[in-house]
Amino acid sequence: MNPAPSRGHRGTGHALVLGAGIGGLCAARALSGFFERVTVVERDTFPETSDVRRGVPQGAHVHSLTPGGAQVLDEFFPGFTAELAAGGGTLAGALDELDIVFFGSRLRQVPLGRVLQVSRPFLEDRLRTRVLALPGVSLRSGLEATAPIATGPAGVSGVRLARPGEPDSVEAVDADLVVDAMGRAGRGAAWLTSLGYRAPSAARLHVDVAYASRRYQVTPGTLGPARGVLIGATQARPRGAVLTQQENDAWVLSLYGFGKDHHPPTAPERFLDFAADLLPADTRAALRTAEPITGISSFGYPAAVRRDFHRLRRLPEGLISIGDAVCSLNPIYGAGMTVAALEAKALRRCLHDGPAGLPRRFYRETARAVRLPWLFSTMADRSMPQVPGTHPALARLLATSFRATMRAAAEDARVATAVWNAVSLTGSPAELARPGVLAAVFRHR
Repeated sequence: MNPAPSRGHRGTGHALVLGAGIGGLCAARALSGFFERVTVVERDTFPETSDVRRGVPQGAHVHSLTPGGAQVLDEFFPGFTAELAAGGGTLAGALDELDIVFFGSRLRQVPLGRVLQVSRPFLEDRLRTRVLALPGVSLRSGLEATAPIATGPAGVSGVRLARPGEPDSVEAVDADLVVDAMGRAGRGAAWLTSLGYRAPSAARLHVDVAYASRRYQVTPGTLGPARGVLIGATQARPRGAVLTQQENDAWVLSLYGFGKDHHPPTAPERFLDFAADLLPADTRAALRTAEPITGISSFGYPAAVRRDFHRLRRLPEGLISIGDAVCSLNPIYGAGMTVAALEAKALRRCLHDGPAGLPRRFYRETARAVRLPWLFSTMADRSMPQVPGTHPALARLLATSFRATMRAAAEDARVATAVWNAVSLTGSPAELARPGVLAAVFRHR
């Protein structure tokens, strides 16, 4: 364990993480080497078996841990990816076992490592087990944070907790550091104004994406050799489909669309019809004969949000936000869990330099971690005519650029590799601007 940094004004040696999702659990791991006690607080109570919980409504939909995210989790917990695979998760070869179509072009088959395909509850349950096995880390469920506790004008020294719907149950809990991992609603940002600070500016991109998903038990071999199919939206057809094999040989199909006219249906008799011009006929036929093991779950995502905490001139000590509370990307790109893990890795780097000025240093590191994923995903969003706020000429230019890039990726292994590294956050999206990649793209225009 790393030596604990010098304590805050109260010297409690205690850190509070508000939220037990992927971002909160990764934050708890980052904190565990620096504080004597780390308490994770979660509004939900947890089911006895791996199941979608109320506080994670998107948990029923496709989740894949990208190689970039898996690398961070394996750094935090050696052998974690192998443990999930041994427990039933599916490891699929990136590009050589996944059939990926972006902007109308099928990416060239290139062996680029392996992707862990598991359900969100499966991943979260096992991550929570690993986190709670760490020395000094504990979980309190069925509680919500109602307000921060201020320490004069200088900072935060804890939070008030209560059982939902029971205002008389409020208790004050002291901590040297409070981490807001409560999601994209931005409770921590709102708390800044209640403490007399400015709220961070926020960039929002209205995307109006809706999902519908269902899990199936499929007869082995009926879906062919691929372990996953990803058909991305195009400007002419702003709908997409993701079909992946997950733990214990179950398959999940998630359908999505930009704009109300393209939102997928939730009626079972119409669900697969939505994929008529997305999935191959033999794939749809196999799913029609497969056994559904869940109903159809839906989820709406109105806007991508990035809060620029790093631009604030004044910040209280003892309070930071992480995960979706800082940057929430359109989930169709599958980068949310990886970005949360990267932010937690940035937090651990900052903690090595001690507690003084931690919020400012952390937000600067986080801004660097999310800058390119935000740019890449929002550029793809802006190429869709259903996404408002982009000049039509710019939208056409972006659409043309993405189509040309994916046409090149269909034939050129270097371009396919650069595209995959950008999407999976294994490398930087800046790889797409390398001279060799750009030359290939121009040749395929």
